[in-house]
Formats: sequence, C-alpha cells, structure tokens
Amino acid sequence: MILSRYLNREVFTSTLAILGVLFAIFISQRIVKYLAQAASGDISGTMVWQMVLLYSPVLLGFLLPLAFFLGCLLAFSRLYVDSEMAVLRSVGVSEKKLISLLLPISVIVALSGGAVSMWLAPMANETTYQIRDEHASKLELSMLEPGRFQIFQEGEGVVYADSSESSSHLGNFFLAELPTDNSPFTRIISAKSAERYYDEALDKNFLQLNDGYVYELDGNKNVRKITEFAHYYARLEAERSIVSRRKISATPTMELLATADGASWAEFHWRLAVPLSVPFLLLLAVPLSRVRPREGKFAKMLPALMVYIGYIVLIVVFRKWVEAEKIPGWLGFTPIYLVMALFGFRLLHAHGRANTKKNGKEKKSQRQSS
Repeated sequence: MILSRYLNREVFTSTLAILGVLFAIFISQRIVKYLAQAASGDISGTMVWQMVLLYSPVLLGFLLPLAFFLGCLLAFSRLYVDSEMAVLRSVGVSEKKLISLLLPISVIVALSGGAVSMWLAPMANETTYQIRDEHASKLELSMLEPGRFQIFQEGEGVVYADSSESSSHLGNFFLAELPTDNSPFTRIISAKSAERYYDEALDKNFLQLNDGYVYELDGNKNVRKITEFAHYYARLEAERSIVSRRKISATPTMELLATADGASWAEFHWRLAVPLSVPFLLLLAVPLSRVRPREGKFAKMLPALMVYIGYIVLIVVFRKWVEAEKIPGWLGFTPIYLVMALFGFRLLHAHGRANTKKNGKEKKSQRQSS
C-alpha cells in the first residue's frame, strides 16, 4: 500500500507538471492566433478570452494521454537513476507488479480524459461555433460602410447604403443578389432603410428592408418582374466554413453512434482513443523508461517519443480509413490497440528475461567466490 501511494504520487506529480507546461505552450499559440483574428476584424476583442476558455477542454483532452505517458517515463526513469528500481526488484517487485500498482492513477486519468473528450469537448465546440455564427451574422451588417459598394453573403451579393444612423440601421439601402444554383435570376432590391431583425421564434437574424422594390432580371438582364414591399426579410447566414466544420466536432457522442456513417465512426473512435490510450501507454512507459544509473533520466525520452509519434500517426491513418469506409466503422482503432499491447508485453517479457539472467549470473558469481 505504501509503495502504491508512493508510485502514484510520483506519476501524478510528473503528469501534472508536464500537462501544465504543454498546456501553457499550446494555449499561448492559440491566444496569438485569436489576437491576430481580432486585429483583422474576424472576431471581436471580447470574444478572444471566450474562445480561449472554450478551447481549453479540447486541448486538455488532446494533451492528457501524452502528459501521462511522459509523466510515467520521468517518474520511472528517476527510480532507475536513483537505483530505487534495483531495490524494488531485489524484494520481488517486477515491472508487471509496478503496472498493477499504478492502476489507480491510470483509471483516474482515463476517466478524466474520457469525460473531457466524449462530453465536455463537443459541448465547448458547439458553444464556440454558436458564438462565431452570431458574430458573423452581426458582422455582415455592422461592417457596412455608407457610400461604398461591398461584397455581401460570401460573394453572392453586393450591398450599398448612403447613410448609417447606427451599426444596425442603414438608410437608402441597395442589395443585388447574384444568380445561384438555386435561382438563375439576378435580383436587385432597393429600400429606404434597412435594419437587423431578430426572430425569437426561429432564433435567427434577418436583414429587414423597409419600403422598397424588388427587380428580378433574367439571363439577358431584362426586367421580368417588379415587386413592391413594405417589409422584406433577407436571412443573415453565418460563414459556411464554420458551419461545415461544426458537423462532427460539435456533435454529441451519442448522436455519432446513432448516425453510424464513416465520418461519425471516425470521430467517435477519435474521442474514444483518449481514455483507451492511457492503459496502453502505461504498458509501454514502464519498460521504455529503463535506464542505467549513469545515463540520466532523460536517456530514453527520445525513443519513447518516437514510439508515441508512431502511435499517433497510426491513429490518424486509421481515422482517414474509417472516414473513407475502407475499414468497418465498428472496428475502428482496434488493430492499433492490439499492436500496442503486443509490443508492450514483448518489451516486458524481454526485460523480465534480462533481469532473470542478470540475477542468475550474480548468484553464480557469489557461489564461486564463496
């Protein structure tokens, strides 16, 4: 019990320290990115810290398995360097026994990572996209400059207003909607004023045009229809790139299982990989952390990182295959986990045989000297 508490405390302390460092590095890069977007006008200044806060659980879910893996490596490497591992082996504590003693901390990390990746991260992504959509819909009208023609609705229209009473109210408004796949006609709309209108029932933003005319032109630019209106409503659409990205990353986990197509299966297994990676990384960390006392506790860090990078590359490749439905969705990343388990047990077996031969030679030399 004392040994279990000691090992779990060492691993927990190392994991927490590494997680803090990695989180600070990656979140700083994200803050710089958001500040650049705020400087260019893509997002407002007040949104920066909202976006950072909402991105934090997504980042934590990604970094937690890596931090746990490095924490185990550092904790056990120190035990080897300080010869504590030699003492533990002399009293019959094998590497397999050490893995079993670390089950409490691995279960805690796995459950925490699973809660973040399966539940908290999708909620944070959905909230992020809602904030971006609301900002995008407001931005289209608030950024219009009176007396200047501007692109509207991502290139599908051109707007003009000759005066502005406020950021949400424009005077003498002109809107030209270009032909699309759904409508082959060009529409020119002229109104005395325009303002942003929010429909509570639909929970959507609209552009309300007051007292004007709609001119519909055919392919030869001839007027085929004229409509007079008191109020005309145009939907303020959010950025399409944002809408397309939110399909999977912001979808609740249970809805992914209900959809069960290639993309949904890939996202589900991607989230599930966070908690499932923890026991396999623990299985690899114990044998990979073995160093000689004079080598230093960072001697095996590079080989271990190469193993982790290879593991991540395999997961990315399998995710692409699942999305493309080249492999069954229910199978997911199971072959990767089997390879990881076989590799870990192979390392443990090799180290166990090495320890047995070493102990045998030491006993034989002791008999000969006596």
